[in-house]
Amino acid sequence: MEKIWRFRHEQFVERLGWEALRRNDGLEIDQFDHDRALHLALFFGDTVVGYTRLLPTTEPHLLSDVYPQIMKGQAWPRSPEIFEWTRCIVAEGQILINGVSASHVLMTGVMEFCLVAGITSVIVETHPKLVQLLVSTGWNVTELGPPSLLNGVLIVPIQAKPSMSGLRKHHQLYSIQGSTLLLEPEVRNPLKPEATLHHLHYCEFMAKRDLQADRG
Repeated sequence: MEKIWRFRHEQFVERLGWEALRRNDGLEIDQFDHDRALHLALFFGDTVVGYTRLLPTTEPHLLSDVYPQIMKGQAWPRSPEIFEWTRCIVAEGQILINGVSASHVLMTGVMEFCLVAGITSVIVETHPKLVQLLVSTGWNVTELGPPSLLNGVLIVPIQAKPSMSGLRKHHQLYSIQGSTLLLEPEVRNPLKPEATLHHLHYCEFMAKRDLQADRG
């Protein structure tokens, strides 16, 4: 986790200039990094090159506690199967993992993880351009409210639902073969045993699909 905290500080504070998050120890940690937060890190060897975080909507998260005003008094989806998707970033430069851009691997990994973990949808507060990207890559997107200006940046709250057809679209668009996930049987692994089994079945399915594509 220290590698993740340092990567976040390098990207969000040093690179993007989020000075409110600056810490003397060079670790970017906030009040939402609790035991129920899910951290998805993209590694290239031993180096973190990409990261994103999923927060349970049944507990305090950014939309509920930092900028609920963008909903203009309207409610937003909350349930144990709905998470908030936040802190998504990839290191600068042309980083390729098995010939695929790191950003494409990370975005594909998020959808794959949601399907494996039983996350039915994510809420995202983001720029309209990213909304169009999610739609074009197979997410089923619903706008939860109109765009708002937040610190001079235009953002829109949305709900995005993953699907197997969407995941296949990611694989086709980005020429990804096999799974993007490394699921280890650790004590702190948030996935239930049946989720890991589902992932094994998914890997078998994708391997057969890729083999058929190579033959065809």
